[in-house]
Amino acid sequence: MPRTVKDPEERRRELLACAMRLFAEEGYDNVSVRAVARAAHVAPGLAYHYFDSKECLFAAAIEDYARRCAEGVCAVLDEPDTPLDEKLDRALEVGARHDGYPYAEFFHKEGHGALHDRLSLAMCEVVRPHLRRALEADAAERGVAAPDADELAAIMVYGCVGLAAGPGMPDERALAAARRYLRALLTAFRSDESLN
Repeated sequence: MPRTVKDPEERRRELLACAMRLFAEEGYDNVSVRAVARAAHVAPGLAYHYFDSKECLFAAAIEDYARRCAEGVCAVLDEPDTPLDEKLDRALEVGARHDGYPYAEFFHKEGHGALHDRLSLAMCEVVRPHLRRALEADAAERGVAAPDADELAAIMVYGCVGLAAGPGMPDERALAAARRYLRALLTAFRSDESLN
């Protein structure tokens, strides 16, 4: 069988995608680095080259999956000509839809609360800098500085993750509450007092 040479980053992404699928299908305890290598059709040594332990592989798979899950939210926040209020509404809607999360069932399964929390926090870390830049752009359009943009991005993202990412989402009542509080925070951010 001829050897397939791939870009190292592409190979790493393939291993992570394969690992996430296996962890979701078979559970953490039933998956090994060797099993991931076998499923990805690579030598175990190559998988160990990228990930020296199952724990390392799992952590990287969660981070990679969080990045993929957050892509839609980040794309909305990065739109250059959309008002921030609209970006926040749309980002919340995108984040609450589970159709973009292929392993939502696994993370919402009973007994997987800690895994769900770990994924949610990883998604927050991906989204936060995009929201910070959107807040900074909003302030720049008004001709003011945004010294608190990073702190506000953290409050908004971490505050909404539980509302927008829980089982049974989208829950319209929870989304309405998140929108209301995001608007209040944005109003405070835009007031003269918060920018001094």
